[in-house]
Amino acid sequence: MLVSDEPANLREWIAPANTRGGGRLFTCGRPGRATFGREKRAIADGVIDAWVKGLPQAEVLDIVSLLGKKTSGFSEFGYYPFRSAYDSGSKPTLQQWLDERYGRRLAIHEYPTVDAQGIPRDVLDTLARRVLDLIAKGRIVVIVDSAGAERTARVCEAFGYQRMPARGQQPNKRIQPTARRARRG
Repeated sequence: MLVSDEPANLREWIAPANTRGGGRLFTCGRPGRATFGREKRAIADGVIDAWVKGLPQAEVLDIVSLLGKKTSGFSEFGYYPFRSAYDSGSKPTLQQWLDERYGRRLAIHEYPTVDAQGIPRDVLDTLARRVLDLIAKGRIVVIVDSAGAERTARVCEAFGYQRMPARGQQPNKRIQPTARRARRG
């Protein structure tokens, strides 16, 4: 099985000067995105393990999921051995699956959205309050969408965060998305 550098597009964001608390904010793509790109395929446990291992380390890591549906109606959870807490079915929820596999060190906060459709203002306001509250409590937060680029960036920008500059780049310059990492065998 190929496992690339999971998670895809892991980035840290810089807090505005008026932000309370010592928490940190990151964004990234869903498990399997770095390994298989946009390919529609089941994601094996080993790829999810690599994704979890690549996340920032914390006693409890808060993961804010924006995963929901594609514009076609396909669930973005359809690739996995788990489901959204908002979907019915026999699979365990994402939180249940992670708890069983990794213990209680990953706390999931789901805000389902539709890929390529933006984020409704009421959802954006609700999740912004939640993220800022977690950061104020000194927590490390990772916001996840399918690629870790569009929906995640809109959320961070909505409450004044800026992308951490790449080495040698000024903070106010636009940072281009990272090139797709080469697959490793």
